[in-house]
Amino acid sequence: MNNSTAVTGETFDHKVAAIVDTQNEANAVAREIIDETSLRDKQVIVVTPDDSHEGRKLEPEDKGIARTAIRAHIRLGIVGVVVGFALFWLLFALGAGLVTNNSLTAALLLMFFGGVFGLLAGGAVTLRPDHAPYLISAQSALNKGQYVVTVHADSHRQLEEARTAFERRHLKLAASV
Repeated sequence: MNNSTAVTGETFDHKVAAIVDTQNEANAVAREIIDETSLRDKQVIVVTPDDSHEGRKLEPEDKGIARTAIRAHIRLGIVGVVVGFALFWLLFALGAGLVTNNSLTAALLLMFFGGVFGLLAGGAVTLRPDHAPYLISAQSALNKGQYVVTVHADSHRQLEEARTAFERRHLKLAASV
């Protein structure tokens, strides 16, 4: 998702995984998904229970996560300041006594607190709570000795293609929200 207005900095923002019981089944599912969808080889990864770095296969974009942290804080911090300023103008236009009598102080305070709330929202985006269900399910399956076929889609369309292909096979799914 290399959109200049995006809050996240990851290329493959959407993730879905299928949980299977054998290595052969995992490899076959991965090959079929690549053949049936617009996904490329590097977007479909088989994770095995004995992988020493399964975290890298489940979330391969270390640099993207760092970009998400920076981008989310800057953009949402600025949005917060703008919202704080808009709130100041709204209260000023409505004639709120505290705001009209102390306009500079009120403007600065509302912009400051708007910026703080924007930065807090940036921190929430950086934590990627939308990926928690995907990661928890995948790691739980790996701990049970199962295999995970993970798809790193770069659009909602690719995510739906992969989800549909997995569901046709009646596989248990784990997906980012």
